[in-house]
Amino acid sequence: MQAQENSATQGLIDQLQDIHSAAEPSLWPPAPGWWVLLFIALAVLVYLMMVLVRKLRIRLRRQRLLKELDGLTTRFDPQSQPAPYLAALNRVFRVVALKAFPETNCARLKGSEWVSFIRERLSANADLSGLEALESGPYEASPVYEPEQLRAYARQWVLKYG
Repeated sequence: MQAQENSATQGLIDQLQDIHSAAEPSLWPPAPGWWVLLFIALAVLVYLMMVLVRKLRIRLRRQRLLKELDGLTTRFDPQSQPAPYLAALNRVFRVVALKAFPETNCARLKGSEWVSFIRERLSANADLSGLEALESGPYEASPVYEPEQLRAYARQWVLKYG
């Protein structure tokens, strides 16, 4: 009986194999951590693309507004057509204000309230005395103002908020 047990045990021992290394892990499907990393990277990429698109839109809008501002002198001569030129400048101020400050009531502002609105947001310590022309100038037949000074204020307004 002992001999049978020894031969049976020997048969079992002969079936044992040497220690072997595990198979190489496959590249697909990736581990869950890689999926999480992929989704985080995609979210960051989508966010960056949204920021870039928003900045590009702002830049294009500013370029368009500056081009319109530069084209005002070709459409209107500030010396011979002061009222249309001033009205066009005022329109540029309003377009920028409506886009930059939609939560305010700037569309309804007129006169000194409108000029105060611009003055508060343009520059606190600068001399903005030329802006008074926007109070009643667009509604007068021949307003008196300094066109280059107002154009500079409009350019500053567009560059800051456009």
